[in-house]
Amino acid sequence: MVKMFCDQNYKFGVLPKKDGFMIRISLKPGYITSKQLNVIGYIARHYGEDKVHITSRQGVELKIKHEYLENAEKLLNDVGLKLGSTGKRIRQIKSCIGRECQNAIGDSLSLAEILHNEFEGIWVPKKLKINISACPNDCAWAKFCDVGIIFRYTMNINSMECSGCGRCEEFCEVGAIDWKNQIISKKCIGTGECLKLCGALYVKDKVISIYVGGKGGKFPKMGKHISDVKTEDEVVNIVDLIIEKYAKYGKKRVYDLIKNYNINTIEDIENI
Repeated sequence: MVKMFCDQNYKFGVLPKKDGFMIRISLKPGYITSKQLNVIGYIARHYGEDKVHITSRQGVELKIKHEYLENAEKLLNDVGLKLGSTGKRIRQIKSCIGRECQNAIGDSLSLAEILHNEFEGIWVPKKLKINISACPNDCAWAKFCDVGIIFRYTMNINSMECSGCGRCEEFCEVGAIDWKNQIISKKCIGTGECLKLCGALYVKDKVISIYVGGKGGKFPKMGKHISDVKTEDEVVNIVDLIIEKYAKYGKKRVYDLIKNYNINTIEDIENI
């Protein structure tokens, strides 16, 4: 028998093991149904080891015996699930819980599903991960993946309402508020927490911030903030551009492309 290693893909979503296959189910961001869970449980009990692993990307993987691969895949397909999220491809999109959270500024799940349907599974030089957070608390760790997307506010001060007490300057955790000059600097991360403190502070706009070139691992790097946009269509267009340039010019991870071409803005990416 030819020796197969666990980092080799037998097919998309299937990782060979010496005593079977590890199958990974690519889940659309958000929820899976009770019917889908029942099917996953059936496969685990009857074809595998009666256990399932929840991946760090909110996916599901389980080991099954070699001879059950075709049956398992058919059962999954019958309830709208498919294998995937392995190899040198765009992995399943990861999102926080979105509007279900009281801190949400935007609908991260809706945007994640759009991006998942559009890009998941596309071949790229190395794996590419896209994470989305509905607010700057960034529960999905969007800043530390290849492409990160975060909904946030841009804030301003109403000089007519400001009493000059200065409490906002002490309250701001990132030191973005200059109450004397009534300016909020670019250091503002846009959570809107300061709205609870003072009526002079208000939301100027709601934007979707895009980061690129972040990564985790033993040497984590935060992605570069390259653009703020207002619509989901704009996000899709920018992500499409990043993928296009990475597929054409990338050799390692997106981080290396951003570093090698000294990318700081969306215009820099367009001009690669």
